[in-house]
Amino acid sequence: MSNGGASADNLRTDCVVSSPAPVGYVLTHYPKLAQTFISGEIDAVERGGVPVRVFAMNAPEAHELTRAGAEAKAARTVYLKPLMLQALAALLATTLRHPLAMAGVWRKAIASGGGNPARIVRRLSHLAQAALVARHARQQGIERLHAHFGLAPATIAWLATAIARAEGRHEARFGFTIHGFHDFFDPAETRLDLKAREAAQVLCISHFTRSQLCLTTDPKWWRRFHVARCGVDIAAFAYRDPPAISGRARIMALGRLSPEKGFAILLEAMALLRDRGVEAELKIVGDGPTRGELESQIAALGLGDRVTLTGELPPAEVSRELASSDIFCMASFSEGLPISIMEAMAVGVPVVSTWIAGIPELARDGETALTVPPADAEALAQAADRLVGDAVLRTRLARAGRALVEERHDVWRCGETVARFLEMTEA
Repeated sequence: MSNGGASADNLRTDCVVSSPAPVGYVLTHYPKLAQTFISGEIDAVERGGVPVRVFAMNAPEAHELTRAGAEAKAARTVYLKPLMLQALAALLATTLRHPLAMAGVWRKAIASGGGNPARIVRRLSHLAQAALVARHARQQGIERLHAHFGLAPATIAWLATAIARAEGRHEARFGFTIHGFHDFFDPAETRLDLKAREAAQVLCISHFTRSQLCLTTDPKWWRRFHVARCGVDIAAFAYRDPPAISGRARIMALGRLSPEKGFAILLEAMALLRDRGVEAELKIVGDGPTRGELESQIAALGLGDRVTLTGELPPAEVSRELASSDIFCMASFSEGLPISIMEAMAVGVPVVSTWIAGIPELARDGETALTVPPADAEALAQAADRLVGDAVLRTRLARAGRALVEERHDVWRCGETVARFLEMTEA
């Protein structure tokens, strides 16, 4: 779909570029092990010369601080929910100082709830957090806010910008990055139509995501939608050609144990491989609400000697598991542009994945990966079997995958692209 937006490969030229000034990132969690791409992006944006201040809704849990540098990142972050009393005080103070202008902001927040009482309550909570963000932004000279994900963080950035303008700071603006399924699942909750109308720019992690956003918004706003890919720190991953498989092929899967990740289908595929006499074992790294169901399925299929659920692992252990794997499998029904596939490609592990959402922009069937339909255990088993038996194919896919992530998904290059977009305003 052509919509006039830009991509990392083709930055728009009809924009005005301002001098570097601080940008405030609004996030759900920070730092978060499952969102290292956001930490990497922020590091890269700062390295590109744009100072960043982070506002996160939730404070990290202890295990989130085990990654190198995480404690320093947390120390620089303003956590909004633990400061809710301060947020309410900031909202009240701003409303009293600018009653007429703030009346419009209150109406905006309430109207975006669509008459749903629970949703309106959430909007008012977001409004209070937005008031605290606006206060910090005013104190720190921040005129630009950027949120990741179209849900609560984008709502807070949107309302904080409205508050700043109510205070007379008319240069205030915001943007946000759209990732995937959850941003589009409930249009009444996300109200991407309202946010896109007022955003300076909306960044989409894939061309597919941009197309999805275009389907939910007025065409007059499409020129503000740009593709800015996420990435990984290529230098942190040592590539090696896939080794010869001796004994059981080691298959790895990674992700939250939830229905949309397709792990139940992957277990069915493992049973099919066993029944065909293919020697393979599977490690699933991650935890989540369906763990009990998956454990029961493993027992029912008689896969106890072939499948291991490791639970969540520290980043270093995840990297070791990935580097020692022969095949990486992703059976998801819902994704944006998976960082885990990029990491597998970076270390030279051939990939089998479903072809949903933006994945084909990364995992190109027969070129950088093998892709299969979602919810198709037979196709998944056939693809894995093919890789197990074809060393030449494994090496070809691994080399092509590494080349692709080097070219298009190096986090530093991606961050520089984001920094340039953040410096732009519509002409």
